[in-house]
Amino acid sequence: MRDTTTNVGMNAATKSSGRQFEMPKIEFPANLRELAEEAMAQARENYERIETAANEMMSVLASTQSAAAESVVNYRAWLMKLAHGNVIAAFDFAQNLGTAKSALDVIALSSAHARARFNALAAQTNELTELSHNFVREMAEPVNASIANARKGEV
Repeated sequence: MRDTTTNVGMNAATKSSGRQFEMPKIEFPANLRELAEEAMAQARENYERIETAANEMMSVLASTQSAAAESVVNYRAWLMKLAHGNVIAAFDFAQNLGTAKSALDVIALSSAHARARFNALAAQTNELTELSHNFVREMAEPVNASIANARKGEV
């Protein structure tokens, strides 16, 4: 035989214990409710502003990364052109030395070659300076545009 009184007592205990953990329904005053709603609205607005700023920053970073990658490609191409020119100049110098008839010819060819290489180095330095300025300008454009947009938003 089963004891039914025990089961009845457990069901009653289970039912009453579930009620113990329910949140009591508290009625807040209207001014507190309004204050909480305003705080929540302000938090949402702040979150949206932060999200917008983060998205803009990611866009700026992507733009600067693209500019940097393009500048690296241009620099690499410039270096290859420079190396090609230097190799051609070295071979031309060697070929000219092979045609020299005297020590004076060798000295004259060496002097002319050194002068040509020095002028080439000066031109290459100017090109490198121009590439560097272009790189900095291209990197700064997205950042400057972002700052200008941010200032427009503040005004």
